[in-house]
Amino acid sequence: MLIIGNHGTNKDNVPSIKKNGFYSSKGLHHWCGEGVYFFIQGINENSIDFLAEQWAKDQAYDKTNKTFKYKEYAVIEAFVHSNEERILDLRSEENLIKVNEVRKILEKMCSSKGYKMNDYRIWEYMKNKFDIDIVIHNVYIKFGKNRRQNIESFIPNCTIMSVYKENLIDNNIKVLREGVIS
Repeated sequence: MLIIGNHGTNKDNVPSIKKNGFYSSKGLHHWCGEGVYFFIQGINENSIDFLAEQWAKDQAYDKTNKTFKYKEYAVIEAFVHSNEERILDLRSEENLIKVNEVRKILEKMCSSKGYKMNDYRIWEYMKNKFDIDIVIHNVYIKFGKNRRQNIESFIPNCTIMSVYKENLIDNNIKVLREGVIS
């Protein structure tokens, strides 16, 4: 299966991405676990290139120091290839039920061992137990516009994809747009 995704980033990252490929986001706080994140076609209220641009601009701002970490952004289009059976698409009720069943199992395991339960544990378990390459999910992302308007919501406003294996991303990436952050 071929999926087209758009990724927003610091313009300075583009040469490295072209040469070495993407690097997975690491840490416990990501929507669908550690992976390379893309906006894909789905429930988006705007085009995926626009969403990737907004993401890149928002990520540039360092709220602690009230400065920008970078001054220019880039929106990259990439092609991702995976077997359909290795994609966990959370837009389907059947797959959401499966993830909730895993969550219940892990809650019991974590509780009995005194571990803190979080989504990271679910994604790591799902990735390893079911040999998943990609998770697709409708999520709510609070973009800068939403922050300025003080909007709080849990209703999804975009569709994202987390790619767990970087080698599934085609090396022929295309820069769709570059710009200055203002």
